[in-house]
Amino acid sequence: MSDSPALPRPAGPAPTAAERARTLLEFGSSVILDVPGIDLANRPGVPPLVRCAVLPDGALAVLAAHDSPLCRIASVSRAEEVAALLEAVDVAPVAMPHRIRGRATVHGRLTALRPAAPEVLDGLFPDRPAGQYALLRFDPDHLSVEDLWGADCCVDLTDFGRTATDPLAAEEATVLQHLASAHADRLAQLGAQAVDHPAGPADWPEHGRYEVRPVALDRFGLRVRLLAGDRALDARFEFHRPVTGPEELAEAMHRLFSRVRTH
Repeated sequence: MSDSPALPRPAGPAPTAAERARTLLEFGSSVILDVPGIDLANRPGVPPLVRCAVLPDGALAVLAAHDSPLCRIASVSRAEEVAALLEAVDVAPVAMPHRIRGRATVHGRLTALRPAAPEVLDGLFPDRPAGQYALLRFDPDHLSVEDLWGADCCVDLTDFGRTATDPLAAEEATVLQHLASAHADRLAQLGAQAVDHPAGPADWPEHGRYEVRPVALDRFGLRVRLLAGDRALDARFEFHRPVTGPEELAEAMHRLFSRVRTH
């Protein structure tokens, strides 16, 4: 989610709002779950960070520390549902201006779940830090997402429950950091093509007077950001076809860079 301009992208496949929201909620940089107006005196500061995973019925399983105020609130409420607000923020894994890439906001109802067996926690949250946790259930009533693809104020909750996350989401941070640290020459090639694009800015600095950083990767392609002083320009490069898993990424990236070199 950047206020920098972006080059026009040819019409083609794009992730749905439901897919973007689900990916952001499960792989975003931080997720906060708040219960406005409850127990405020006993939980100063910002609401606690949590992790979440989408259940088959479209509800969210929320992983919270067992001594979290959220767990106490949900336990005291017993069978009653508590109105709650979940906010997820996605931050680019490579340092750059306008680093926040997306936000998802979910209004819904919070209830406690029965103590989960270790294998259940392992299945939902295999990479959780060591510690004692409790599971909460969050039923969405309204979901919105705003990111590099645009803004959708009312994501269809049925689609949200049925869709899958982007297949590259788990590897994205590692790949982008590797591109930034080891392939500046490849990124420069992408930047040069973006500047030469017919829709590119006419007064953009010459080659070597701007930086190019990778900002986002998904199954459809790669997005980079050109930086010149306080100016920024986003450019997107599509794969020859959408990838279905990490095992296809190496070939897709090779073909993308090979295509750029031929222009």
